[in-house]
Amino acid sequence: MRRGPVASSDVSGTSFDKALQAARYDDPSVRQRAALWLGTHADETVAADLVRLLVTEPDFYVRETLTWAVVTRHTSTYPLLVEALRDDSLAEGTGRVQVLHALSKIRRPESVAEILPLADDEDDAVAAKAWWALGRIGTPGAVAALVDALGVEEEFRRRELTRALEQAGEAAVEGLAGRLSDPDSSVRRHAAEALLGIGDPAARPAAPELFHVVATDDKEVVLPAVEALAALDLPEVDDVLRRLRDGDDAWLSITAGWLLTDRSGTA
Repeated sequence: MRRGPVASSDVSGTSFDKALQAARYDDPSVRQRAALWLGTHADETVAADLVRLLVTEPDFYVRETLTWAVVTRHTSTYPLLVEALRDDSLAEGTGRVQVLHALSKIRRPESVAEILPLADDEDDAVAAKAWWALGRIGTPGAVAALVDALGVEEEFRRRELTRALEQAGEAAVEGLAGRLSDPDSSVRRHAAEALLGIGDPAARPAAPELFHVVATDDKEVVLPAVEALAALDLPEVDDVLRRLRDGDDAWLSITAGWLLTDRSGTA
């Protein structure tokens, strides 16, 4: 059985050449071994090769290994990733998604300016990964861009934006609380959904706005707001849930009863 050309622990130029050749084999298992070897031994001289391999690799598991190799050498690979992100030839396929994935792990604040234009990309996968990267980086500008996108209706994008806001966590809470009073009910509902995902204790500062929504808003917004409140370890939440449980709206009553049971462990 052929082991491939990267079994040696020698890190000479010849070994690098062999590893780079193996990283382009048809067999993904050979490419995976090559990626592991490069991730262990590579230096800045093969940074450009690592980035090129990352944006063209078709196999998920090999891509993840190459991402690790690129991220652990971010001092030399970061400028090349930014350059690749600007490359129009990567507009088709998974190349930009892979670059964004790597940038989300490197988490450099200066990358936000490069990522922001892709948050509105027509490709769902690119926009979703751009949002994820912004949530991971979590600078004020990155978080503000995520909050500004609230209310998107398409299911996949809405879910991915919510995940990105959850990733931003506490940094997003103030902005989300502010959007609970937005004129658009879809925005208010989405803000409540994101606060539910962020959960306790990070979302506690939004409790006053959530209480107001529960008392005054439409049911489609009240439901996620009630769930977001129920996730917070605050004693006053139980009083609100009991009032809803004993109220006239059947669905809110049932939901509040379930949530009280979850919080107390009793029927």
